[in-house]
Amino acid sequence: MTTPLGESSKFKEQENLYYYLTVLSLLDGVPVYELELELNAQEDLENYEACSGIQKAINESEYKTYKELKLIAIEMDDRYLADGESSFKNNL
Repeated sequence: MTTPLGESSKFKEQENLYYYLTVLSLLDGVPVYELELELNAQEDLENYEACSGIQKAINESEYKTYKELKLIAIEMDDRYLADGESSFKNNL
């Protein structure tokens, strides 16, 4: 079974949003076990876009440094924040 291009694009868009939000949570000091609880909750809701994004961020947190995660957040800020907003650009 194939998915129409629009659905695939929407999945990726939602996955990226949850990835970004999870990276921000990690940077704010949210423990991984709490994110895993959220992952389980999203799985129960069958929100697989969220699951994918959350899991990706958790996996990357195992081998990326805090600074590397910050750089990821800064790169993604432009996509999700209003012009000029970023809570990390001045803190590198």
